[in-house]
Amino acid sequence: MSTNLYAPMDLRCDYMADFLGIDNTKPIFSWGLKHDQPNQSQTAYRLIVADNIEAINNDEGNIWDSGLVPSDNSTCVVYGGAPLKPYTQYFWKACWQDKNRQISPYSQIATFETGLMGDANWQAKWIGDKSRQQVVLPGGDGMNAGKGFVLYMGSLFRKEFKPKGKIARARAYISGIGYYELRINGQKVGDRVLEPGQTDYKKTVLYSTYDITPYINDGANAIGVILGNGRYVKDYGYDFPRLIAQMHIYYQDGSMDVITTDETWKTHASPIRENGIYYGETYDARMEIEGWDMPGLNDADWAGAEKVAAPGGKLISQAMPPIKITKTFPAVKLTNPKPGVYIYDFGQNFTGWVRLKAEGPAGTQVKLKFSELLYDDGTLNTNVNRNAEATDTYILKGEGIEEYEPRFTYHGFRFVEMTGYPGTPSLDTLEGRFIHTAVEPKGSFECSNQLINNIHKNIIYGQLSNIMSIPTDCPQRDERMGWMGDAQLVAEEAGYNFDMAAFWKKYLNDIKDCQKEDGSLSDVVPAYWPIYPADPAWGTAYISIAWELYKFYGDTTVFEEHYDNMKRWVDFLTAHTDEIGLVNYYHYGEWCAPGSVPPKNMPWEITSAFYYYHDALVLSEIAKLLGENEDADNYARLAAEIKSAFNKKFFNEKGGTFFANESNNYSSTSQTCNVLGLQYNLAPEGTEQDVINKLIKLIVVDADYHFDTGIIGTKYILDTLDEYGYKDVAYKMMTQQDYPSFGYMIREGGTTIWERWEKLTNKGMNSHNHIMFGTVDAWFYKALAGILPDSSGFKKITIKPVVPEGLNYASATVKSIYGAISSRWQRYDSSFKLEVEIPVNTAACVMLPKLDIEGGTVAMNGRAVDADALDIRHDNNEEYYAFEIGSGCYAFEIKR
Repeated sequence: MSTNLYAPMDLRCDYMADFLGIDNTKPIFSWGLKHDQPNQSQTAYRLIVADNIEAINNDEGNIWDSGLVPSDNSTCVVYGGAPLKPYTQYFWKACWQDKNRQISPYSQIATFETGLMGDANWQAKWIGDKSRQQVVLPGGDGMNAGKGFVLYMGSLFRKEFKPKGKIARARAYISGIGYYELRINGQKVGDRVLEPGQTDYKKTVLYSTYDITPYINDGANAIGVILGNGRYVKDYGYDFPRLIAQMHIYYQDGSMDVITTDETWKTHASPIRENGIYYGETYDARMEIEGWDMPGLNDADWAGAEKVAAPGGKLISQAMPPIKITKTFPAVKLTNPKPGVYIYDFGQNFTGWVRLKAEGPAGTQVKLKFSELLYDDGTLNTNVNRNAEATDTYILKGEGIEEYEPRFTYHGFRFVEMTGYPGTPSLDTLEGRFIHTAVEPKGSFECSNQLINNIHKNIIYGQLSNIMSIPTDCPQRDERMGWMGDAQLVAEEAGYNFDMAAFWKKYLNDIKDCQKEDGSLSDVVPAYWPIYPADPAWGTAYISIAWELYKFYGDTTVFEEHYDNMKRWVDFLTAHTDEIGLVNYYHYGEWCAPGSVPPKNMPWEITSAFYYYHDALVLSEIAKLLGENEDADNYARLAAEIKSAFNKKFFNEKGGTFFANESNNYSSTSQTCNVLGLQYNLAPEGTEQDVINKLIKLIVVDADYHFDTGIIGTKYILDTLDEYGYKDVAYKMMTQQDYPSFGYMIREGGTTIWERWEKLTNKGMNSHNHIMFGTVDAWFYKALAGILPDSSGFKKITIKPVVPEGLNYASATVKSIYGAISSRWQRYDSSFKLEVEIPVNTAACVMLPKLDIEGGTVAMNGRAVDADALDIRHDNNEEYYAFEIGSGCYAFEIKR
């Protein structure tokens, strides 16, 4: 057998590959491993960091050389070298030692580059153009209907410069708020859109770092920036957009030039006449200035930029994936329901805009209106948009074939109504452009049930549509807010499907920014709608998302950064308890059960009490990890007190407060109440089976295998059924196709997950692209495929597939921080096969279900094993053969 071990792969610094603009003074490193032998693990590593390519090529870490560190840690290795300098390029690589004490070759060289690392290194000034005429539009968002939108027209800014010598490299550090587009010498720089990410701009402003080396000429150059409104103008005092930028030009002789925004920059009105994320964009191509972002323009009629006040927030690097155009959708259908009205169907609900091709007379206005729905007569139904105009208008300049797509808006849509088009359009006149934060896909799932596969697909599109630098609730209407309830609920699902580490770390900082001195949080973060104090089921996002990061990545640095603030949140809850020690205030509770928006058939405050218990319990575990033992004991004691009070109030031992004549359950009518009572050992010892029996009656008898839960109960109910051995009940609930069910959404044309179980087409709360019910997707990975973390970061893995009646095949892969984990099983008439892949430096317990194959043979990798000698474990009322394995690829089979 070969004993070759490979160099480390997939090197990441702060979860990003070759990232530009790190402000973190102690970044963390990780790498993946590969080995020809099975059951291999790392026993030591060496990591070197240098500030020049010669040193790293010579295996010299002149900034940091960890030496050979005896450790199995290949993730979240904290930088321990000399202090990092701002705007400096660093090179790094790593090697590792396997359990046979063989040392690998070094990895390929990776890089990371620091940003400006603090206000002291910003020489640029904030500039703007106060003179741009504002446009007042009717409407308003969901909380400010009738107050109107105030929009500023788009602005152009430019500056010319000449390099002083041969350029080695060049960087741009830039933030333009609300949104900006950076251009150099007639080209857009990079492929980011809707930059920068949304924040509370009075607390934090994000800047990005661009490698602009390929864009700069030896001679004359021009920098151009377009500014748009974004959230900054919409939600922060109706201020005008503003810009700060700093370009560093590094020459081959070692010298450097710095070009900054100041009053020497020029500004002019842009062809963007109106823009807003709810309103849309109006672009008048007749106002284009040819060569405005090229050197040599006669800009005598351009005004000088004005120095303006800073927005107030600290400038920090946008250390997360940017928003990008990730896919182009062709239209699948074109109809003409009325004269001059054309309806495009893209076959998929998604976020973004369309790219238009048109040819016609100057001044022709082509209007594009966006929505998720059509009326029965085939015309556009915009009720779901509420007060969002969701309309882009392009005014032709009349010079041949013209192409247009907007810059500073986005829409949630499947259908587009086009009017004013000169001539007769074709199917390819419009192309859909899918935009979202470009998180890296890391999970895949499929099974033999096509309905399940379609639900999974709908959840993927819904999740991506609602990752827009913040976790939004919906993309189509006048809202698109960072509701923390939605975010905390889907954190597990998103973690299975995408690399969410950098995204969630940014959002945790947003939560920290919103916290008041008393420890309270807002339901919406950033607090564009400041709703204080957060419903406990929403505020739990602070602790729950941090915990999911630890579960998926093993990262404790987020706890170190946010621990004191998380304590303040739980202490705030404690300060707002009633006479029996429970939090009983609420805003939403069990939101959107079938047939209702507010909670039904249950006490609203039970979810607040539940998450108070959850947060105290999890905070106790976090305190243990940080060595805060006194806190750990105090919060564990608090959790025990909450549990006692919870059961005193909500558990019906012999006819309880809320539901008389019922015993040993949490409700005679609510699935959710009984589900919550079975979480985290809440139910009194010995009563769990009674509670699950009541839950099964509510599902099977009362609801005919349908969900009767809102967003909170839905998250927990499938896992709970599996835990107590009711896998077939869970599977039957997920495969229903009549109301209320996920299959019903698909049957009624849904291509994403709805906000409500009902199909509603009227104006109101009826988004057809919400993600808060998408929590069930985690069950596909955890149960149907059987991939579960047994310790943080998937260092230890459990593979335990659930095999319900009617499902013959399931397969999933999850790219953990250690590498790819896969589980694939198939059931035949007389056998069951399970194939598993486990990454190097991890271990797994494989639970092979015995099913109904009695007296058969068991094989691993084609070799028979003695079934009588195997460890047999009982779980969920089933028997499993248990195999403890290390890394490698394995094939298990049971057959008669």
